[in-house]
Amino acid sequence: MGYDESKAKDLLFLVDGSRSMGGRLKSSGMTKMGMVKEGLMGFVNEHWPVSYFPWPLRMGVTFYRLLGTPGSTQLDVVAPLNPPPASLELYRLDGMQCKGGSPLVDAVRYGIGEFEHSMRKEKVVKLISDGDNDGVPVKQIADELKSSPVHFDAIELSNSASIELREIAKLTHGTYTRPQSMADFQKAIRK
Repeated sequence: MGYDESKAKDLLFLVDGSRSMGGRLKSSGMTKMGMVKEGLMGFVNEHWPVSYFPWPLRMGVTFYRLLGTPGSTQLDVVAPLNPPPASLELYRLDGMQCKGGSPLVDAVRYGIGEFEHSMRKEKVVKLISDGDNDGVPVKQIADELKSSPVHFDAIELSNSASIELREIAKLTHGTYTRPQSMADFQKAIRK
């Protein structure tokens, strides 16, 4: 079967690496970050290609957090979306620690920028967070989100729902889910 560019997809996992992601979900008893790491390891191992071209799914994984006083956004790129790495260093995914704050708007802008040169029809960010935002409100970038060709699927790992993650998904024509178990999380990152 040949390669069909019209069915090609760019997928970026953009993960909140802030201190609050070390907390536990009441429903499952797992830490939020524990659920992220286990779920992403399974997904990436299942979908990572041996040869990147011609592969219909190109994926990246980036963690974001706010560190220092005054804070500055730190982006830990485990696997760049483009150019694709020759090998995947999954041990880096497992080694990510929860620290600092959550610069949600900076992360969203980074996610949009990662697709700037993508020619692929489907551009999706799986934004995984507990909904915390230690920066400007999402409503301040509503116009940027509406005009973006990138869909943000917001996956919220929290004990109570946030408004901002729902808004990001709505403005970018993405989806919003709030998984309560590992099975729910795996389903959310696969759809």
